[in-house]
Amino acid sequence: MKFLRWLRPTVLDWYIVREVVPPTLLGLVLFTFILLLETISRLMSILVSRGADMGAILGIFLNLLPGILGITVPMSFLLGVLLAFGRLAADSEIVALRASGVSLARLMRPVGLLSCVAGLVTLYIMTVALPRGNQAHRQSVFTLVMSKARSGIKPRVFTDDVLPNMMLYVSDIPAETGRWKNVFLHDLREPQNPRVILAAAGEPVIDDDKRQAFLRLEDGVIHVFDKRDPTKYEQQQFGSFESPLDWDELFPAIPVSRGDREMTPDELMARVAELRAEGTPEKQLRPWIVEWHKRFAIPAACIVFGMLGLGLSMGSKKEARSAAFGLSVAVIFVYYVLIRLGEQAGDTGMLAPILAIWSANAVLGLAGGILLYLQYREAAFDPLNPSHYVFWLPYVRRARPSSIAGPRRPQRRVVIRLPRLGLPAPSLLDRYISRAYVGHMLLVLVSFWAIYVLAEFMDLFDDIQHNNVKGVTVLHYYWYHNPALLYLTLPVAALVTPLITFGVLAKRNETTAIKAGGISLYRTVVPVIVIGAILSALMFGLGDYILPFTNRVAAVDYNRIKGRPPQSTNSIDQRWILGNDQRIYNYEYFSETPQREHPVASGAPSSQVTIYGLSSYDLDTESWRLRERMYAGQARWLGGGYSLENGWRLRLDGDSPVFRAFTSTQTRALEPPEYFMQATPESDTLRLAELGAYIRSLESRGYDVTKLQVQFHRKVAFPAVSLVMTLIGIPFAFVVGRRGALYGIGLSIVIAIVYWATLSIFEALGVNALLPPFLAAWAPNLMFGAAGLYLMLTLET
Repeated sequence: MKFLRWLRPTVLDWYIVREVVPPTLLGLVLFTFILLLETISRLMSILVSRGADMGAILGIFLNLLPGILGITVPMSFLLGVLLAFGRLAADSEIVALRASGVSLARLMRPVGLLSCVAGLVTLYIMTVALPRGNQAHRQSVFTLVMSKARSGIKPRVFTDDVLPNMMLYVSDIPAETGRWKNVFLHDLREPQNPRVILAAAGEPVIDDDKRQAFLRLEDGVIHVFDKRDPTKYEQQQFGSFESPLDWDELFPAIPVSRGDREMTPDELMARVAELRAEGTPEKQLRPWIVEWHKRFAIPAACIVFGMLGLGLSMGSKKEARSAAFGLSVAVIFVYYVLIRLGEQAGDTGMLAPILAIWSANAVLGLAGGILLYLQYREAAFDPLNPSHYVFWLPYVRRARPSSIAGPRRPQRRVVIRLPRLGLPAPSLLDRYISRAYVGHMLLVLVSFWAIYVLAEFMDLFDDIQHNNVKGVTVLHYYWYHNPALLYLTLPVAALVTPLITFGVLAKRNETTAIKAGGISLYRTVVPVIVIGAILSALMFGLGDYILPFTNRVAAVDYNRIKGRPPQSTNSIDQRWILGNDQRIYNYEYFSETPQREHPVASGAPSSQVTIYGLSSYDLDTESWRLRERMYAGQARWLGGGYSLENGWRLRLDGDSPVFRAFTSTQTRALEPPEYFMQATPESDTLRLAELGAYIRSLESRGYDVTKLQVQFHRKVAFPAVSLVMTLIGIPFAFVVGRRGALYGIGLSIVIAIVYWATLSIFEALGVNALLPPFLAAWAPNLMFGAAGLYLMLTLET
């Protein structure tokens, strides 16, 4: 009975629960939204462009949520504890409670109960919801691959990773019809008899019910070559042609047996017992055992986070609450890195599975226990003050300087007065608000970056381990991927930061003092608006000057981490390329070696360039027919032309094919080596001027450039998001008023979700030619910017 009375909640317990639960829920929504930031844009695009219903979109969300909630629930609970007790410490309520006889152990009771609740929720997610969600996602792989086969073809890009053993090039895909125009297909399903098919139009046809797939091509010619005997050549004209595709190769069957992440703990142990009965070596059982321990270690981390959060937030400084967000992200980052490293150590046998997985809980639990002990030992202990950790070290008194050297000579100072500039200098209030804004902005950006990198690293960790990717490659990837992350999260930070900054000012009654001093709110927000405009300018510079280069480098590293082969569209030594004269080139290997000695002849190349296995397809772009096929075993660059060796030419523009073999010949008709080393341009790897020139070049040839025009206008419109988000955030910051920055963060999440969904929908409408490109890119900014200005005009200044 005494134990039951001890468990009965008191007023203090309910008070702490009410302090912890709201920030926990808001943190859960915030962290989940950050991890779903890119997914929202992708799913909204699918909703518009592919006609998917909202139920299918929600189903994808539900399948993704368990894997994300397994991370964000413990993280949010830690944030809730830090914010709640940080607020109590900042308002001196912890001092009042201790003065009234409430011990630290008494405060641990509601935190412990909430830790158990959060742990049980996480346990359900990890043991029930996550396996079901992963299995449902596994079942959706078929649909995703099918969607890629239907819509994964891009115009003017050589695609070799969608159709098995085929390389496909499409000159244009009009947005109105979605059908392919001027198709070039290189079919290697019969390696000794490759086929080249040219068709005026085409489209993929996929019958889900009959499990049949084929390419439907119209008005074209089939060219069949013989690798063993080039003189043997056949061609066949067609009005309509259907090329069947292997269903099992195009859509790999989903394995019947589920992986370890699709199994419940009972199924994992049953699988281990089954493998042991079959005589499987113990080292092959480690991943299953490690996964079993991880299902329980992560929920148990909620209890560890409760202890650690309570120990970190008991200081008396006012900065305790403002540092809570950064502390929670730092702690969770350290925890998940430790548990991932432990998982690798357990899989490889470096540590026993139980030790490898539970060591992260043990390390952070020990840190939390030490902090609580220090708090219990000394009530004035401040965990955020580094000097309080060294009170046990011996004190070394600094010796005073000897007076033998005599009295110090007075120093002379020279005062130089400079003329004042004509520009108005920022006032004391401007500097105060700017410092607060920049400080909160840096905290939010670093926190968002850490959350995003943490989630992505956990997702890539298995690929890194499976493909034996070196740590240098991973660091190199993130170094060049960071600008893209900054470009993605900066608009959200520009929305959240004004809400935090002015929410804190309102909570401390500083906005009331500003008004009482005769300064209007319009004048108060000027530095924030100026900073928002500067952020937009920085985003434009980042997107136009830095991202085109860093995105290319990061894409190469990402493919290495994923274990993908170099693709034709992204590789520097790409195997397929389109020439300036619409001639298509294909080669096996590109070699460039510097000359050992300086060339004597004027104009001779300084390096030896040799292209091996070079083929060129000379096309008539008007009729889309093949005029000539040329092959050379080697093509050596001579400075002004090529020396072709061991090859042949096949002319097809006459009444009958004309074949001519050669041992050695020279030509100036082919593109120079520099052209072969350039990649097919993508919009995110081009600067604004380069993309504009590329659009004009394609438009002059009659191609549909609607999608590229939308991306062109978005390169200018998207950087303005920072200013728009600032205009939206300022009035809402004063609306939440004394409720504080926490409610502002929750409100900003809702606004950001609505804006991102609107942005994605309008972009999809523009790409599908349902809106003019300029309007599709700028409409969300105009709508939300007008709403922000209207709300600002309604403020009581």
